Amino acid sequence: MKTFDDFTLEEKLAHFTDVGRRALPLWGLPEDSDMKLLNFTENATFLVTPPGSEEKTIMRVHRLDYTSHDSIMTEFAWIRALQKETDVSLAAPIPMLNGEFVATIHTDDLNEDRLVDCSTFMPGKPPMDSSDGNGDVGAMIAKIEKIPDSITLPLFKALASAYAWYGSVNPRSHMTKEDREMYRTVGHIMAEMHRQAEHWQKPSFYSRIDWGFDGTFGDWNNFYGATYRNTKWLTEKEIAVLDEVKEEIRERLALYGESPDHYGMIHSDLRTANLLKDGDTITVLDFDDSGMGFYMYDVAGAVALMEHRPDLKEIVDEILKGYEPVRKLSQADRDEIPTFIMMRRIGMLQSLICRIGCVAGGSGEAAELTAEILEFYARGTVELGKKYLKTYGEPDMFFAAEAV
Repeated sequence: MKTFDDFTLEEKLAHFTDVGRRALPLWGLPEDSDMKLLNFTENATFLVTPPGSEEKTIMRVHRLDYTSHDSIMTEFAWIRALQKETDVSLAAPIPMLNGEFVATIHTDDLNEDRLVDCSTFMPGKPPMDSSDGNGDVGAMIAKIEKIPDSITLPLFKALASAYAWYGSVNPRSHMTKEDREMYRTVGHIMAEMHRQAEHWQKPSFYSRIDWGFDGTFGDWNNFYGATYRNTKWLTEKEIAVLDEVKEEIRERLALYGESPDHYGMIHSDLRTANLLKDGDTITVLDFDDSGMGFYMYDVAGAVALMEHRPDLKEIVDEILKGYEPVRKLSQADRDEIPTFIMMRRIGMLQSLICRIGCVAGGSGEAAELTAEILEFYARGTVELGKKYLKTYGEPDMFFAAEAV
């Protein structure tokens, strides 16, 4: 019997669409509603618009083996608590006609059950950092896609090292006043969520992933067990560097600890790609990876895919300027931010390894995940790891000259 994993990308998208369309009547939506794919990484997210209507609904068709009914209901319980107790703008879960929030759609041919849920549509666009140059790499990819991998892959590995050198000699920031205000707003939102999380009472059905050490480095981690220890993308020497980084992170986190002021419910992926700006309002999206974790891991999540920037310290400082008026941080919190940036970076590398060849739509790392991007990101992770080891015990030095 053919399984979902045997499908081509096009077949997978067609299957997600079919599952979503069969779920429409459960929310009272016409079966001929327009379903526009917004994003497909692990889940598929659709914008649903009934014929002749301007009302829009967001539908999420879930990946397998990552979430459960209780897990989704825990996510929704935290979102509702945040809506009640903070000023954070969030999309609201929408119940089905029967009052339940999560549908199970069975597919006989695959002997498969998919979970589906819906939320309110929120207007706006992801806030853009005008000083971010990540698009430069994507533009380069588009121009070289016909060149053989034997040429482009070594080129992008070398480019990663070049970025590390460039950051060391040209640490200027090009952030505008608006960019800085945006990062301060991200920090304010983050602190509001953490302050609420400190006293949030878990529901009896609580079930979420955990972003502790094992969430990134465990045998069955949050990336389907994908590991940086992959000789297709890294050499044995490069793997050894990250092995040493892993042990440094283990030791530092053991000392830092998981006390309630350090560890609680986090979003884990507060990148601007998961925010919507509409006038002065910024809405937080995509709680799919929310769970228990270190609060400062959210700072790392907010700067994911930007670790190469020579002005990374300035970005982090702006986030903390928005954060601290709401929730105070200790010196230990500040000292461990480089550790969480490194931990998140390795996690993102494992996520890309897990998902290469299986993304569509979206933004950020999902916009153009190619072998060249992964080569660039893998080598850059090693460069950042070398710097982390070199500056161990001197957190401010980690930001002095950022790697890719």
